[in-house]
Amino acid sequence: MTEEKKYDIIYMDPPWKYNDRMLSGSKAEDHYPTMTSAELKELPIFTMMNNNSLLYMWTTNPYMEESIQIASHWGLTFKTVAFVWDKQRPTTGHYTMGSCEFVLVFKKGKIPQPRGARNVRQFLSEKRREHSRKPDEIRSRIEQMHPTQTKLEMFARTSTEGWDVWGNETDKF
Repeated sequence: MTEEKKYDIIYMDPPWKYNDRMLSGSKAEDHYPTMTSAELKELPIFTMMNNNSLLYMWTTNPYMEESIQIASHWGLTFKTVAFVWDKQRPTTGHYTMGSCEFVLVFKKGKIPQPRGARNVRQFLSEKRREHSRKPDEIRSRIEQMHPTQTKLEMFARTSTEGWDVWGNETDKF
């Protein structure tokens, strides 16, 4: 990633700071450095995007509203829940036992052209792997929808062909 390069697609799994909120029996901070919402808002996302771009952001139930607020702060418009991942193993929640994480999609300008597949499924049921590791299938689905666009994965935990990556653990998996 260079500061001059602009992207059509940004895909991110923010390192949410959960404070006392427990994730699968351990705090996120036990696994990687986290960021507060205020710190996330400082990221120059808007300037990293082309005029017509999409941001795909992972979130969890406790951060759903905050995710929308942060992206709005970046100047992006919330469009929909792009993906729902059923991790096939419920975790304790404050109201119900959660087993899903979500990828929200936000837009700057219009959907980047040319478009790829328009019949990509929203729901994915796949067993959870290591802490915070997301299913590769979601990235593949984004590639199907946007095959020719410039892509950046932020807070990446692995390098993927065709994607620029940014993060301090890009060789984790």
